Amino acid sequence: MLSAQAGQEYTAIEKDYSDHENSLVYSRRFIFKMATQQDQNSVSNVRAQIIGTWELVSAEEHLTDGSKRPYQNLGLNGKGYLMYSSDGYMCAAGMNPDRLPWRDMNQPSDAEKLTAIEGFFAYCGRYEIDEANQAICHYPEVAWMPNYVGTRQVRPYTLDGELLTFSGKATNEPGVESWAITWRKMK
Repeated sequence: MLSAQAGQEYTAIEKDYSDHENSLVYSRRFIFKMATQQDQNSVSNVRAQIIGTWELVSAEEHLTDGSKRPYQNLGLNGKGYLMYSSDGYMCAAGMNPDRLPWRDMNQPSDAEKLTAIEGFFAYCGRYEIDEANQAICHYPEVAWMPNYVGTRQVRPYTLDGELLTFSGKATNEPGVESWAITWRKMK
């Protein structure tokens, strides 16, 4: 049988152990909550940075021989806009401003129609930020190209002040190693 003093010491040790165990549990919960909050803040921070309208600066392909060229459908003077809204939707449109105007605006020839669409892109839909992989995923719901609708378009990104650059490795273009599209935030 324990003496009264030994019993009190045992109870005190048990309480200290219990307090220590609880503090570990609370510490773990706090650390998890902070880590989760940092992840959410990081995505929120990226979202806050991208919301708005961006103007196309450049769209280029890096070739396997080390040279660069502008995206062929946009040409040397490509023009475009990219918009992100706070409710999770985006829209992108771009064109080659050097396309020839149609001779008859109401009745373009088949060749004029083809040239017009070859020098243009546009799509809109939802977007998500994948902070872990530094990618913005676009989910087109409307698009100039029917096969784009319902797809997941992954855009690896870097943010540098007022510049947003999407870049990646080319997968289906012979002679093209990578690509980069740079946008400047409108003020």
